[in-house]
Amino acid sequence: MKDGLLLLITGLLCAGGAALFFRFFGNEAFNVIILVTLVSVLIDNVRLRRRLREMGAKPEGKRTWL
Repeated sequence: MKDGLLLLITGLLCAGGAALFFRFFGNEAFNVIILVTLVSVLIDNVRLRRRLREMGAKPEGKRTWL
């Protein structure tokens, strides 16, 4: 019972947050989501490249960016 109630409350909070997000950004909401996703992927790529370098991996090919 307690877990079900907490799950329901969490679902309602997430739905409310999503509704507020789309109300605030309107037509630009999907552009904001795409921008956040792109920045996250680029940051993760840089982090993974650094980690590979620390582990001694040799880069193959020539990188032209970042």
